[in-house]
Amino acid sequence: MPFHESFPDLISGRGFDSYQSGLVARFKAHRIDYSVTYGAPSPKSAMWLDFETDDAIGRVTLWESGECDMEVLDATTGGDLLREHYEFKTTEEFFATYPKVPLLLRKMRGDILPLKE
Repeated sequence: MPFHESFPDLISGRGFDSYQSGLVARFKAHRIDYSVTYGAPSPKSAMWLDFETDDAIGRVTLWESGECDMEVLDATTGGDLLREHYEFKTTEEFFATYPKVPLLLRKMRGDILPLKE
């Protein structure tokens, strides 16, 4: 998978749009509602990836600085299931890490996930 060179390219340049058709199809197949939102250009522009199932709500917020917050809340209680902060140096790090949010949503629902080698 080709990666964009910088976070500004991915966010302000809307480079993340090039992944949308594959992501929408993948998450739909796993019964996860998904959307991406780009913030207005600012000194600290960001995008939000939102994930939702009957059991939980997840959000990944990525700023052009490489900072990233990942959170998952229990849909019934509103309690934290995941709350992590990262400071990525490369977009490759982001692409390798953000799937933990939809994977947690699938795991909570009881989906059988592939084993890591």
